[in-house]
Amino acid sequence: MVIEQLDRTGPSQTPARDNDRDSLVGLYFRDASRYQILTEDQEKRLSRRLSLCFRVIHRELALPEDTPHTFREIIGSLGDAGALTTRCRRAYHLSLDCRRTLIQSNLRLAVHIARRFGQHGIPMPDLIQDANVGLIKAAERFDPSKGFRFSTYAYWWISEEVKRCLQRGVRVVHTPEGVVDEIRELQRVSLRLNRALGREPSQAELAREMEASPSRIGELRALASREVSTDAPLLDDSSITLGDSLAGSSRMTPDHPMAERDRRRALRAMLAELTERERDILARRFGLDLPAPETLQVISDNLGISRERVRQIEKGALKKLQSRFVRLDEAYGA
Repeated sequence: MVIEQLDRTGPSQTPARDNDRDSLVGLYFRDASRYQILTEDQEKRLSRRLSLCFRVIHRELALPEDTPHTFREIIGSLGDAGALTTRCRRAYHLSLDCRRTLIQSNLRLAVHIARRFGQHGIPMPDLIQDANVGLIKAAERFDPSKGFRFSTYAYWWISEEVKRCLQRGVRVVHTPEGVVDEIRELQRVSLRLNRALGREPSQAELAREMEASPSRIGELRALASREVSTDAPLLDDSSITLGDSLAGSSRMTPDHPMAERDRRRALRAMLAELTERERDILARRFGLDLPAPETLQVISDNLGISRERVRQIEKGALKKLQSRFVRLDEAYGA
């Protein structure tokens, strides 16, 4: 079994190659080697201890009889419980220690499985990361009462998680597994139709074959395309990059919403210097918070005063703001 082979290898004979001894992977493997692999007897004792903890918590919480004795189900049920007894809390903390030991003692197994898939173009740190995710999932779902070795159970979960990593491929944003399956099916159907038709199948033909809408086929094609770095050069001398050609307008800058907020605050502070009628007329004449500015005649009819009086109020309000603004500029040395 792989676990015995790793145990015989030992920390001093780690399979890390010389050329990555100082790399991130090499450092991680040496760190993982600090944790000893459990022997069969040690793992059995740990499983019995974990099973006892689950039975105690199961009885304390009066869970249904068919509740699986796994960390995910038993410990997950503690979130719905109120005050716990001392015995239950002790069982909870002991189960946490058992789970941590199971994970730490099998870190080298996760690295070993990740290295088996290292020739598929996926960076080794990504493979190891997903292998560890599989190891944690195994620890969450392991039922010690079944009598199986945890290393055997974890081997399957780690392998499956690494295979999913290979399916996702090298992407900045990971695609959900269900979408990855759709993309792989689209690729298979596209290849089959290409051979049968002697040409590239259309989007409608692919949609009909996969029993999906043409728009969904377009979405899958877009998701299947590779990401392009904004640092990718557009010229041979790398003087211009893709990011240089994607610069947005000034309204798209991150500080645009803040600048707009500051302008509104300054405008409210200026209008606060005016009377209520002056603020109303200026706001309507310049269309502030209105679909469009209003004419003197519209304002005159609405307020019941002459057009000339509206014009005088507007002129006086503007002069008041101008004098106030000039005084502020002089005060701050503008």
